[in-house]
Amino acid sequence: MHNLILFGLMALIWGLTWAAIKFGLDAGAPPILLAGLRYMLTTFILLPIIRELRSAFSEGRSGRIIASALLTNAGTYGLLFWGMQTVPSGLSGLVNLSLIPVLLFALAVLVGEDRPTWRHGLALGVGCAGLVGLFWSRLAEQDAGNGMGLAAIVAGTCCYCIGSVIARPLVGSVKPLTLTMLHAIIGGAALMAISFAAGEIQPRALNSLASWTVAGSLLYLSVLGTIVAYTLYLRLLEAWGTARAGLYAFISPIIALAAGAWLFGETIGVAEIGGTVLLLTAAGIALSHKDPSGDRRTNQK
Repeated sequence: MHNLILFGLMALIWGLTWAAIKFGLDAGAPPILLAGLRYMLTTFILLPIIRELRSAFSEGRSGRIIASALLTNAGTYGLLFWGMQTVPSGLSGLVNLSLIPVLLFALAVLVGEDRPTWRHGLALGVGCAGLVGLFWSRLAEQDAGNGMGLAAIVAGTCCYCIGSVIARPLVGSVKPLTLTMLHAIIGGAALMAISFAAGEIQPRALNSLASWTVAGSLLYLSVLGTIVAYTLYLRLLEAWGTARAGLYAFISPIIALAAGAWLFGETIGVAEIGGTVLLLTAAGIALSHKDPSGDRRTNQK
């Protein structure tokens, strides 16, 4: 019962993460800057309790740490936050959360961790059909901005999954909280540099950071979305294993959709509902597969 409560709390936090991002963006915070400040704040909070940062780079781990940080934090959340300027928060959460287990399932074959089976083909086929459903109405309406935003969210999810595969060998040799901290430092610094190069750091943007809405968004994303939920996920991975802990992929998207409808009046059409059903079905096929390697993949929402 105790673990069920922790699971419910984790799924709730990650489901509401998308609403927190949308609040910050709607308050005028530039997307890349908001993503970078999230990880800068995470770094500031975790810095006093981390003592093993330098040793984590030993034994040839530097390249893998840097590459995975740039993909899972900078690439993922830079693209996600940018895409959410035009894509509803509920739909953003649905695409990201349900696509992650499907893509990781496919990458397991590509990197030789798993042998291709009919289950892989079925999961990928159903998942691709779901993505077509999500894009269909936007292509028909020729809504370029919305379509580009959705494409950015899909691309960001791909960055996350590739970065997770690169980071996977680090788990065990580097403590999870230490790895989270390193990813926050490297990814956050890269996002801040991109934000500066893109001209986001303007007086108007800096003024928006002083609002209570943006401050609350950053606190939620850093404290709850990154530190608390990630710690709960690691505990459930140890107690339940990957497949059962990964069932949040069925609950968090529903929470994201409900929060988007309640807080922002977002609506979901027939195409989105059909795409939702197909993506969640594909996620179910992927998560029902027992990983023989006992994989403990990272997930830093």
